[in-house]
Amino acid sequence: MWRCLQRMVWLLAGGLLWAGTACAAWPDRPITLVVGWVMGSGSDLIARKMADGLSKELGVPVSVLNIDGADGIFAHSAVAYGEPDGYTLGLVTPEIFSAYWQQQTGYSFESYTPIARVEQSAAAFWVKQDSPWRTLDEALTAIRKAKPGTYSMSGMTVGGAYHIAIAGLLKAHGLRVDALRPVPSEGAQPGFEALARGLVDVCPDSLHEGHDLRRQGKIRPLAVLARERLGSFPDVPTVRELDGKPVSGGTWRAVLAPPGLAPEVSTRLTEAVQKVAASSDYRSFLEMYGFGAATLAGEDLRKSLAEEHRHWGDVMGELGLRKRK
Repeated sequence: MWRCLQRMVWLLAGGLLWAGTACAAWPDRPITLVVGWVMGSGSDLIARKMADGLSKELGVPVSVLNIDGADGIFAHSAVAYGEPDGYTLGLVTPEIFSAYWQQQTGYSFESYTPIARVEQSAAAFWVKQDSPWRTLDEALTAIRKAKPGTYSMSGMTVGGAYHIAIAGLLKAHGLRVDALRPVPSEGAQPGFEALARGLVDVCPDSLHEGHDLRRQGKIRPLAVLARERLGSFPDVPTVRELDGKPVSGGTWRAVLAPPGLAPEVSTRLTEAVQKVAASSDYRSFLEMYGFGAATLAGEDLRKSLAEEHRHWGDVMGELGLRKRK
């Protein structure tokens, strides 16, 4: 009897030792970073830069897999329902909130293991170069006086990050969140082209996405929805500078993993992502493309996601887009 018990202890100990060794060996094969947008997009550029840094940091290849479509839902789902083994990661965007509140998915931000936010791009209030609105105040005054829907905006998906950001701006100034009529577009560039041609009145996309048309003298930004001026665009004032309203909003990218990731793997992965995000090479990359550096990790990231999740639910309710209670 004793010998049987002793043998069981040895087997259990061996199994635990093997499990610990296997876990400690992570990673021992290639890692896939899933991104929900096309090659060449802002999310794709960030994903590839992050993958390159992680490959060097972790010592294994980290490849980017583009699964575009449905405003990121396909890619986000692949991560939410992925194996929690540390070999499938996702560069997730705020569209997880809109998909949840519109009942397009059965999961929320809680369906992921939070690793780290690696970028944040503020929305901006863009108008055509020859727009009669010379300042943000003039634009908001005109919108306030007009019937809701008189003026239009494009360059974003309905219920997407930039749509929610501009709705927040309108609400902060006492306007209806649906005062601007959304004209959906497949990405920022078609929206900017429509703005430059005078087909819409506003684009809420980031400064870096409209930079080329601005250099061509076709469009101009009236304000950026950030806490402080962006280093790449020091001449563009924040909303707070202009009228004292602490309005900020836009999109972000965060590395998230499937739910149930082992704590030791999560910890090591978080440390690696943070190290890459803090590197001078990565920061220079963000600066060059006009992306915003805003790292947030672990439990702090989870709290931020929870707050933003509730905010999106409230705003989407006012926009008439919320379908989930």
